[in-house]
Amino acid sequence: MSGFKRASGVAKKSFSKKRASPSDDEDAPRANKKAKGNEDEESTPFVPTLQEDDEGDAFVGLNAGGKRRVTISDFKKNTLVHIREYYTDDSGKLRPGKKGISLTIDQYNALLAAAPLLESALAKKGINVARPDYDAETEEGAPTSTKVESEDDD
Repeated sequence: MSGFKRASGVAKKSFSKKRASPSDDEDAPRANKKAKGNEDEESTPFVPTLQEDDEGDAFVGLNAGGKRRVTISDFKKNTLVHIREYYTDDSGKLRPGKKGISLTIDQYNALLAAAPLLESALAKKGINVARPDYDAETEEGAPTSTKVESEDDD
């Protein structure tokens, strides 16, 4: 709206939204931002387990706090895979948040089929990911073991 004039004929003064240069801070040292969450979470590996929510749907938490989940549910005779963040409401119950996606079984299969392509793209960036061991024997509710493949395994 910087090109419009006010009724009095005076143009509105606009301010620059640029950040101040580091020299303007009088050489004060900058404090580093800390990441959200507990620092101990990174040091101990998280082992996902199959659980059941209040509605009886199976889910696996993606982090130790359980705020991110993959849930399997039925909706209008369709089975869906939800990848979603949860929040705690005023009554203390976990509720699904806005952030997330619901995949049909076909979409979930397409995601799993694309996993090797995604892993290779991550490997090019030097990032190793855990690979599930589908041959491992598991009891119901027990986690499937995962291993991180190193470059020496090839």
